Amino acid sequence: MKDSFKTPFSRKLKTLRLERGISQKDLARDLGISRSCLANYETGKRQPDNEMLIRIADKFQVLVDYLVDRTEYKNISLSMHEIEECCRVWRKFENQRTSLDLSTLDLEGKIAVAQYYDYIDLLIHAKQL
Repeated sequence: MKDSFKTPFSRKLKTLRLERGISQKDLARDLGISRSCLANYETGKRQPDNEMLIRIADKFQVLVDYLVDRTEYKNISLSMHEIEECCRVWRKFENQRTSLDLSTLDLEGKIAVAQYYDYIDLLIHAKQL
């Protein structure tokens, strides 16, 4: 097969599958798709919809942003201590009504900061439940 259709997603999907020693048949079954559909994802002939991207990310425990080449980080793992510290800092930040100066960051940096704070906000709300 030619690599002319290969996309960052197709390369990452195939690499993740091979790293874990999973056959196309088994991965396709786990994702609820045909083996030929998965093969098309891996060759770049087809792109998954958002729901399928999420299922693939969940299967491999990676970020969707990693799959679509928006970040080099496969996942974010924090210990319970780190989560508690983030929550403490976030509460202090909220109480001070301080704004962050993101003017020195490029677009990717601004997005990363916004995603991080959204993530911390989710952790706080989950902890309060």
